Amino acid sequence: MKRLYPDVTVPKTAVLELTSACNHRCIFCSTPWDNDSPNTGKFSCNKEMSTADWKDCIDFMIGKGVHGFAFTGGEPFLRKDLFELIDYVKSRTARHPEFGTDGRVNGYKEKPLELTIITNGRLVTSEHAAWLKDKVDAVVVSLPGLKTYSALTGGGNPAEALRTITLLAQQKVPVVVSICVTSRNLPELFENISAGFLAGADQLLLNRFLPGGRGTVHQELCLSAEQVKKMLRIADEVCTAANRYGTVGTELPLCLCNEKYNMLTVGTQCAGGVEFFAVAPDGSVRPCNHSPVNLGNYHDLELAIASEYWQTFKTREYLPSMCNSCQHMLKCDGGCREAAHIDGGSLDSPDPVFNRFRQTVTQ
Repeated sequence: MKRLYPDVTVPKTAVLELTSACNHRCIFCSTPWDNDSPNTGKFSCNKEMSTADWKDCIDFMIGKGVHGFAFTGGEPFLRKDLFELIDYVKSRTARHPEFGTDGRVNGYKEKPLELTIITNGRLVTSEHAAWLKDKVDAVVVSLPGLKTYSALTGGGNPAEALRTITLLAQQKVPVVVSICVTSRNLPELFENISAGFLAGADQLLLNRFLPGGRGTVHQELCLSAEQVKKMLRIADEVCTAANRYGTVGTELPLCLCNEKYNMLTVGTQCAGGVEFFAVAPDGSVRPCNHSPVNLGNYHDLELAIASEYWQTFKTREYLPSMCNSCQHMLKCDGGCREAAHIDGGSLDSPDPVFNRFRQTVTQ
């Protein structure tokens, strides 16, 4: 049921895509400025914002209630002002409500902003690692394969990413190893995760390949239902053996992840537009970093949130018809809605894992 008035509550985390520039050409990349999907059209990304623009954006978001930021790209270390922007975030605070025993807000307290950097790690030096020690809450380093690394990223080798993980770990910077799992690198996933942990990563961030951006022309990378289940079992096995936690970053249909996992957290409902949102290099906003839909400049954030498109994420009125009779429909979104949009033409299309050309799931 649609709300009488739109919920314009601003999500607490903003993903700031500082630049579209990147020293990789990952064939699985979902950044919308490389989107070639006929279902969503070309994403328009204008001139990148300046340092002053990004500082204004950060202050604007804090004023709207944002409590944390993630710096990504492209590759954020290609921005010459990255460290200046990190310092700027750390010089600011966010206002957090404090609740009384009756559940009512009885005051506010200023707290430091949370900040995460998402990088491929190839440009991080030992000096950078030392400088970041007291500046960020975590650095997420992409390691999408070992033997398959170069073929998937378009250059470099995994040793560079592993070196960065070690440099950061030596400085006691919390490090998350991030792996986008595809049909190509799934066979080496056990070794892939193990290498990240052995290099010093504290946690695992696991994502399955989903169509989007450059990946729209690489549908062969999609995992089948059985491959998704295998991915989860392997990840939990390695995390359990290493005594480290892992998280699956993109929601999965509950019918694919209804096993019990010891150290792996798997979500089944979308956080896009509700818990986080994205700001593109030109300042345009989207409910999710996977989304190819430009909803206008960040200065008009509340208008963007009030839009019918964003409200669909708030109200969860995007379940595919195949899920209508499912007993889990109140706690599952049927997979990634933006990937479904890109792959099938609408937010209520089936998740790509249910594509007729891949193995389906019988509930």
